[in-house]
Amino acid sequence: MKPTDEELAILKNDRFLRLKNEVSEKIIAYLAEIERALHQEIKLADFQWPEGTFLKAGKISKGEQYRGLPYFILDYPRLFTQKEVFAFRNMLWWGHHYSCTLHLQGPLLKRQKEAIAKNLLSQNDVYFCVNDQPWDYHYESSNYLQIKDLALTDILYQIDINGFIKLSSFIPVDKWDEFYSFTLTSFARFLKCIHTL
Repeated sequence: MKPTDEELAILKNDRFLRLKNEVSEKIIAYLAEIERALHQEIKLADFQWPEGTFLKAGKISKGEQYRGLPYFILDYPRLFTQKEVFAFRNMLWWGHHYSCTLHLQGPLLKRQKEAIAKNLLSQNDVYFCVNDQPWDYHYESSNYLQIKDLALTDILYQIDINGFIKLSSFIPVDKWDEFYSFTLTSFARFLKCIHTL
């Protein structure tokens, strides 16, 4: 299959990939800076973390193919087991957005689902996952709806049927200078949503 003229022009141009590599290094460095700030917040947080939650350091990773585009992720704090998930994920998705997402699944959610669901009702602009699986990060209506568009029964139904919640917010990728403060604000806000004691 022969490339198009546009594809050949890209193939001949090495400038884009050099710039991509440079900005990728800056993204990873910025996520490391955000990780250090989250570490301080975690130390000060009045929150009972699920047993086994990894709090010492975050994990930064990257990939090339989330819906065909590169992405960068910081998971911190994180707990991923077959029975339980507690993860705060920061994701920069190339060409789309920078997002902060709290994924909660397992005993903590089961024990406190009514209280958590009621807490969420005051968070009108937060996005709530309505998908039947938790591994998508786009903001189409098949995956996320804003809490203002949901009733308490909708939230409880999601918990009962799928056994997890994901709370999320995002800003455009060109809001680079705001990633740091947006992350810390989102982290505090999401923790408050699931803090029921």
